Amino acid sequence: MIPRAALSIDLESYWHAELLRDHIDRSRADDRLLHVLPPLLDLLAARDIQATFFVVGEVIDRHPALVQEIAARGHEIGCHTYSHRPLWELDADSFAAELQGFAAAMNRHLPGVQVVGFRAPTFSLNPATAWALPVLARFGYRYDSSVFPVRTPLYGVPGCPAGPYRPAANLVDMDAAAPLWEWPMTAWRVGPLTLPVCGGFYLRVLPLPIILRGLRAALRQGPIVVYFHPWELDAGIPRLPLRWQDRLITYTNVGQSMQRRLHTLLDHFRFGRMVDILAL
Repeated sequence: MIPRAALSIDLESYWHAELLRDHIDRSRADDRLLHVLPPLLDLLAARDIQATFFVVGEVIDRHPALVQEIAARGHEIGCHTYSHRPLWELDADSFAAELQGFAAAMNRHLPGVQVVGFRAPTFSLNPATAWALPVLARFGYRYDSSVFPVRTPLYGVPGCPAGPYRPAANLVDMDAAAPLWEWPMTAWRVGPLTLPVCGGFYLRVLPLPIILRGLRAALRQGPIVVYFHPWELDAGIPRLPLRWQDRLITYTNVGQSMQRRLHTLLDHFRFGRMVDILAL
């Protein structure tokens, strides 16, 4: 029986994070993926879980054997652009170049692996960047998972449907003729409140009982999706002298605390790949 809870992992180096990317000399940095990915893959194998990895194309070129191992273990490979530039820094042509760069990296190192899912860096899909959806369709993508259902200072599309849907251009209404499925991040809708319980920063800072209760409530309504970044599991991630609010968002409960929270999620839900749950 196919699970109704999807586990998605945004596979990027810590310097790709929105609040870090302008502060790091990538040519001199240790991206630490070789430290954190093998234990994560072993954990998923021990739990008999196959997940969806939205991979930055630069990571494929930098660590081809690692991404080949991910695919060999049966995980789904999705696209997280080539360089992790958010959509609001791109236009249709430069976004197409990002997708072409990603496709070229896949052809170099994972020929024959079909990629049908996409997630925009920093959940940067919104009505102003919805021009990206026809470009994705032109490149053969079948679904997107870039809409965040709560407005934050950086991103968000409040009022979007709770589960997978075919989006109109405003991303809030449904359009049965739309070429792609959209699977927004999972939120717990309680009366007038919409509480993000889908992972990342929110998984690290919200009380875990609220996360679990919210995910169970959402699961009763339809499929759910959880996400995180491998660098969030890494106790050895370099700590940069950021503004206090950026330090709070980036570093709170990174490392062992996040590892414990991930184990708890895996204890309480049966996870699978997004492509299988969508039956694409």
